Amino acid sequence: MRRDPRTLRRVTTAAAVTSIGLVTACGGTPQPGSSGGGDQDVITVASWGGRFSEAMVTALAEPFTEETGIEVRVVDSPGNFVSQVQAQHEAGAVQWDIIDSAAASDAQYLYDQGLLLDHPAALRSTLETELGTDKLTEYSFTFANHAYVIACADERVERCPTTIEEFFDTEEFPGRRMMPGDASSYSQLITILGQATGNPVDAALPVDIETALDELRGIKDSVRVWWTSGDQMEQALQQGEADLGFMYSGRAFNLADTGLDVTVNWAGVYTPGHTALVADGPNQEGAARFLEWIAEHPEAQAEWSQLMNYSVPHPEALAALPAEEAERLSDWPANRELIAAQDVPWYLANKPEIDRGIQQTIQGG
Repeated sequence: MRRDPRTLRRVTTAAAVTSIGLVTACGGTPQPGSSGGGDQDVITVASWGGRFSEAMVTALAEPFTEETGIEVRVVDSPGNFVSQVQAQHEAGAVQWDIIDSAAASDAQYLYDQGLLLDHPAALRSTLETELGTDKLTEYSFTFANHAYVIACADERVERCPTTIEEFFDTEEFPGRRMMPGDASSYSQLITILGQATGNPVDAALPVDIETALDELRGIKDSVRVWWTSGDQMEQALQQGEADLGFMYSGRAFNLADTGLDVTVNWAGVYTPGHTALVADGPNQEGAARFLEWIAEHPEAQAEWSQLMNYSVPHPEALAALPAEEAERLSDWPANRELIAAQDVPWYLANKPEIDRGIQQTIQGG
């Protein structure tokens, strides 16, 4: 039975990790004794770790398990969805049923390789009814929509850049910077670099790749942290490893909520997450049922959104949020118009050259 989304219980960012299967095995592989062998009473979801996985457990997995008796095990594999799904298929031992909020470029790449499933008919019908077709691809629905935004620790930065051009001006806006360093962020990073070359926010890509890489090389000496996870970016700004940098919008607001004086400027990249079924997953029926349950429970989505400060797809969920929380989301109209969209087809067409150039720059080449 669906609860009234207007009767949300207030949640905090200190979500407790419960006994419903939060697995933190290295590389996202279930630990001995976990599912991976086709147990039809268990679903395995690959997620991003830390607060992100905790929010999945607290807002979505626990209530689903209470209603259905199907256990949801969450494994942490931040930024490694592509390599792990490929490795599992190559080994003939697929262990994951769902990838949680994958980067758009990673999800599309996996789908193009035949490693993600088209929506089964019944699930598709539910998703279209509950979420609307604009939130869907053939194989996924958007979840955890956020943005890469500029965040500054106020006590260590005299002026916080308000635009990407200002962020790349290290003389006028000095400070130790942090930038994305994981491969799953390269589509976002090239979009940032496109704007740094002077492209407008509504046409950040395509861009001349070498010109964009020159922008990255020009700022490299000021970058102290190349983060590879949400937890790392929070820690870097909070503990003083970096003074300013690009962060997930929800992570930046979490720092503000937990006591750090932070300025957040909406200049960056719109980043929808894509939740999808893994091809040949051990419990495809149970996994489809879980995704259907998520779509049908806007109050659970709203609770998740309160935990993470990220957008969720159901319109009733967003409407149920307090205004001060909705205004922090990347889908809030005033925010959305300030952040660039990715051009995933262009990125994937040029992925080898872009990825190689970014990796060489980060590694000192």
